[in-house]
Amino acid sequence: IGKCNNADFTGSCFEPADKMKGDFARSYFYLSTAYWNEWSCCETDGTNKSDIKTWMEDILRDWHAADPVDDLEVSRNDVIYDQWQHNRNPFIDHPEWVDQISDF
Repeated sequence: IGKCNNADFTGSCFEPADKMKGDFARSYFYLSTAYWNEWSCCETDGTNKSDIKTWMEDILRDWHAADPVDDLEVSRNDVIYDQWQHNRNPFIDHPEWVDQISDF
């Protein structure tokens, strides 16, 4: 997660297109919140189980702020609710909640 200087598959970083950065961040916030304390494994460079490490959370918060929720993201959230999971990503419905949570 973060700024990539190369546009290929050989590096160890990931940077989505600017128009998708907020979508990606809100997905991470949803997963961290919905599955908090339920994962028993897996520390990565950016996460420890369902907790997002501070350096990565800072980037995701910047992406969330720079790429607000748009109609496509709302539509995707509606389809996921209506046709698949029957739950919603609250950070799409209420993006202001991201600023009210101090630690994901």
